[in-house]
Amino acid sequence: MIVDQLSKWWFIENLRWKPGLMLKVTSFLNMVYTWNYGISFGLMREYYQYSNAIFLITNTIIVCYLYYLMIRSKTIGSFVGYSFVIGGAVGNLIDRFFRGAVFDFIHFHYQNYSFPVFNLADCFITIGVIILIEDYYSTKKVIEEKAKGNYDNAKIEAMAEKIRNTDKGGNDKKDSLQN
Repeated sequence: MIVDQLSKWWFIENLRWKPGLMLKVTSFLNMVYTWNYGISFGLMREYYQYSNAIFLITNTIIVCYLYYLMIRSKTIGSFVGYSFVIGGAVGNLIDRFFRGAVFDFIHFHYQNYSFPVFNLADCFITIGVIILIEDYYSTKKVIEEKAKGNYDNAKIEAMAEKIRNTDKGGNDKKDSLQN
């Protein structure tokens, strides 16, 4: 949340941009000055005059529920995943509450393809969801093996430890960090 707010502050205050201005960073990345009055990717922006209060209330309730799930997390992965999602959501809530809209500035594009403009809070939410999905499937695998009765508790714990300490390619994380 802090990194998100600092990045938005820096782009708004230090560059003194006006809405619609663009800074070309690479052939596929631009920084643009954009206010998002809708939800993700600018959806529902035409209902802004009616929706901002609804978005604030709904998002606050969702953040509170996610916090409840986070403090009840049984794995480090789910705790970290919820933390990322909550941090990103709160970053965007701060914008919506104090500025009436969410500031977006990152724009990826390639030839005729243009991805919707987003911000670091959106990145954190996406990273958190990916972590939660990965944690769910890792945990599910351990639970299924235990339910089959194929492993005793020591083997289950060893399997869980192996899952926690390997990357997607099955390589030991400790070894890959040293390379």
